[in-house]
Amino acid sequence: MHDAGVTDAGASDGGMDEQTLRQLLQGAVGSIEPAPDSLEQIRRAVPARRTRRRQALVGAAAALILGGTALPAVLHVATTGDAVEDRHTNTASSQHTPEEPGTEPEGVGDGGGRPDEGEARNHDEKREEHKEEGKKGNEPKPAASSPAGNLPAPTSTFAPVSPTCDRDQLGKGSGTVGPADRDGRVYGAFRVVNVSRAVCTVGGPGTVAASPRGSAESGRVSVVDHTPGDAATGLPDPSTEPSEVILQPGQAYEVKFAWIPASDAGRNGCAKPGGGGSSPAPSAGSGASASPAGSAAATQQQPSVPDSPPPTPPPAVVLSHTPDVGEPAIADAKIDDACAGTVYRTGPIATAS
Repeated sequence: MHDAGVTDAGASDGGMDEQTLRQLLQGAVGSIEPAPDSLEQIRRAVPARRTRRRQALVGAAAALILGGTALPAVLHVATTGDAVEDRHTNTASSQHTPEEPGTEPEGVGDGGGRPDEGEARNHDEKREEHKEEGKKGNEPKPAASSPAGNLPAPTSTFAPVSPTCDRDQLGKGSGTVGPADRDGRVYGAFRVVNVSRAVCTVGGPGTVAASPRGSAESGRVSVVDHTPGDAATGLPDPSTEPSEVILQPGQAYEVKFAWIPASDAGRNGCAKPGGGGSSPAPSAGSGASASPAGSAAATQQQPSVPDSPPPTPPPAVVLSHTPDVGEPAIADAKIDDACAGTVYRTGPIATAS
């Protein structure tokens, strides 16, 4: 009984203490009031906090994108580094040191880890051999695979070091003209020799000039380059002409040409003569009668008749070739009985000797 009374008294005292504490706390904060600008500060702080959150999200997204972009490069570098490290490791493992007497080879001893190391090394060596075989398959075959007796072409050997031929290095020029065929077409060539003791390169095609002579029509003679499908079918195919010509000492090049007469004239390209002509002068015995006085008068008037003009030289076209390095012309070729037409020419072509 006594204990129960004490307990109730303590509880009532504790209840009163709690109530008193609440009153004290309420009294302590009852006089506290918010600052006049508290609402304004809250209005500014909330948008600022939202902005910081948004910026943080954007930064995280940008970092994620950059990480995804750089990840392949990082993986490539890591893979390359691992391959290089494996190659160095395999190279080091392939260098065997001399075994001392009485020692056992690797992978045969009683140690528990040695057989596994030998298997790993063999696996790495096989993988390295596969890589080397793949690389060898992709490499181009060396030029040395050709027979040793076959020497490289002079053009590929001397082109990088051969200077351009000077005019003094080119000489012994000559021109040849073949006979005309049934259509009046004529083929020929110019030949030029490297008279120096050094290898040189022909700088360009040079020039071929045509000069009409006699009764040839100067306005109807032209020189053009030989092209596929033109009338000069007897000339070499232009697609087979070399891009440059390397001349050894004593070697020559040729420039071939073809004379094709004009199609609107005769076999030689000359205009056909007119059908009409002046009537012949009457002979002395063609009149009804010839008196001595008339004969004497005719004899006296004979010196007053003008002399006939000298005969015109036969038509011809003279061709000349000048090397690319300049004058003077090195060779001439004459095409007889030619009046009008076209000269087709090739570029320089190296001869066999």
